[in-house]
Amino acid sequence: MMPVWSRAVALAVLLGATPAYAAPGDIPKLDAAKPDAATLLFETPQLTTTKPNDTLVYDYKQTNTNPQLFGPDVTDSIRLTVDSSAKPDARTVRAQLFTGPRHRAAGPFENVTGNPVLSLFLEQHVQALAQQLHANPRYLKNAIRAALRDKADVTATEVTIAGRTLPGWRVRITPFVADPNKARMAGLDGLAYEFTVADGVPGDIAEIRVSAPGGNGKNLFEETLTYDPTAS
Repeated sequence: MMPVWSRAVALAVLLGATPAYAAPGDIPKLDAAKPDAATLLFETPQLTTTKPNDTLVYDYKQTNTNPQLFGPDVTDSIRLTVDSSAKPDARTVRAQLFTGPRHRAAGPFENVTGNPVLSLFLEQHVQALAQQLHANPRYLKNAIRAALRDKADVTATEVTIAGRTLPGWRVRITPFVADPNKARMAGLDGLAYEFTVADGVPGDIAEIRVSAPGGNGKNLFEETLTYDPTAS
């Protein structure tokens, strides 16, 4: 079973159409006060609007301009199946992490209130990044956790999905820009992590985007996970 970024660890530190973001001046203020990044992502009960037999599908893409380092481009999916739980406010979630030769075992996640797709994405991302850079995955995790704890930028945004425009939050961090080892990161010291969530999206997670700028207006590396309402 794949290890998970647990609730305790997070606090200790840490669509069919693509979500569309309105211009800053067009975004209405949310009623709620600006949330803490780690609380928003890891402590919010994200599965309360789901019910048994619901399926949540996320489109996964990875592109890069250096296939010798990062491998070929990837298009795949992550599928979650929601089951009932002994606790009324929790769910048991079964996961299909990628397909075909990329398939990995994951879960099941029993009696959870948070959406495990966030942990699944971060775990596979960190493990792949560590392998590509010959880095310690714990070092990378700690940098991401510290950024979520101390340096996260949380802004109100909008998500347009399945014909509806929903208020949400975007969390953005750049955990490696001041890293003492950034010269060894093959240009990935500029990685920006953006997490977009909205209450009206089943499972709350609308999109996760990780990207590093490159030359000629292209990203050196980009990895996205987007909720797909047409497949769910």
